[in-house]
Amino acid sequence: SFFLVLFYKKWDSCSGAMNTVLTNRLGDFFIFVFFSTSIFSGLSFLSYSFFFFSSSFFLIYTAFTKSAQFPFSGWLPKAMSAPTPVSSLVHSSTLVTAGLLLIFNFSLMLMNSYLITLIFFSGLFTVFFSSLSAILEEDLKKVVALSTLSQMGFSMTTFGLGISFISLLHLLSHALFKS
Repeated sequence: SFFLVLFYKKWDSCSGAMNTVLTNRLGDFFIFVFFSTSIFSGLSFLSYSFFFFSSSFFLIYTAFTKSAQFPFSGWLPKAMSAPTPVSSLVHSSTLVTAGLLLIFNFSLMLMNSYLITLIFFSGLFTVFFSSLSAILEEDLKKVVALSTLSQMGFSMTTFGLGISFISLLHLLSHALFKS
């Protein structure tokens, strides 16, 4: 995605590409630590609950970076300096939905109330700030990216409320009407 965002070789493209690649590499680091702590949690002499909680925490932060949720939501609007087919690919079908699908696949690990609360509030802040930013934005491609961001935040919020079926249904309907 770095070279796709950097296609026009302008300052905005370079800045957006660097922001995108650094945020996604941070997500890759989080998923590496998630799998590492998941392996170590199977050792009997280590504290199972500590590694289980920490690996779930890293799983959530991986999903936040990949689906551009609140602490890591800056990369998606900056990636819209890419050509239109690339930006539509980025914010409708591939990168943004990966974090939510990761949470759906590992949802049995996330039954801790603190982690569910973290997912809920991150989704809620994402919905609020991306909707407010979309109202104030003038670039149409960024408005579409911010609307995608608010829809992904809504899906995270409904997952945090415990209605994961509605969250998955919303994710699928969003992917359908964005395609």
